[in-house]
Amino acid sequence: METYFGHIKTPHDALIVFEACRRGLFNRIQRRLAEKERGQIRSGSVFAWDEREAGMRRWTDGRTWSPSRVSGSFLTYRELDTRCRRRATSNGSSDDEKPTSSSSKASSSCSYKHDGLIKQSFSICTATGQKLHLISYYTKPDILTGRIRTPSSDPALKNIAVPKGLYPEVNPLDTHPSTMPMYPMRQQSSDMMMIDSSSTNQPQASSPPPPSLSSSPFTSEDEDPTDVHTPAPPLGLFSFRQNPLVSYSTMTL
Repeated sequence: METYFGHIKTPHDALIVFEACRRGLFNRIQRRLAEKERGQIRSGSVFAWDEREAGMRRWTDGRTWSPSRVSGSFLTYRELDTRCRRRATSNGSSDDEKPTSSSSKASSSCSYKHDGLIKQSFSICTATGQKLHLISYYTKPDILTGRIRTPSSDPALKNIAVPKGLYPEVNPLDTHPSTMPMYPMRQQSSDMMMIDSSSTNQPQASSPPPPSLSSSPFTSEDEDPTDVHTPAPPLGLFSFRQNPLVSYSTMTL
């Protein structure tokens, strides 16, 4: 069911996968994953789909994820441990926020899953009007050890050249791996994150502790906004020039 097995390190890697699909070398996802297929997601799984062809805009994979973080031209998410500790904060006893006048607020404390996956998403609109989406999964050890290779270093894909003009939203200078600085996910001072019922799931680019989620972490039953139409970050977030038209956006989870 995977479109490809590897690591999508740069937008150029994503375009190679899209182009391989266009040429019929890889298969795009045509539907949402079944429960059994979701359980087969692993480090190195890459899923690509055409929004109109598959009839879906959002990706669901049955796992629970942190809020998104902007990492270069991608949005990244860290898998959370689903064993959350619930605690009710009553009026007058809140230690993190002011209580509401109507009722107490409940929050959850979730830790990042040990050896959990990292998910990243990428979306783009082609010159022919296709809205393409890509979801990939990996673990830090697999990247550090080089266990999974990138499409741009895959001998089987060495002859895949991305046609000029087909992906107009990508700055030509940004499609080559050597010109794409990669911004690692920020290091957390603690492996715990607070989940607040009143906050929203928005991409973050600064380095305080993880912000709040909405009422709960996103799971497969939620309309996970993983990627697809998340607004681009403000100009000046990064030292290199981002193309404002690139969609920072969800193919599990």
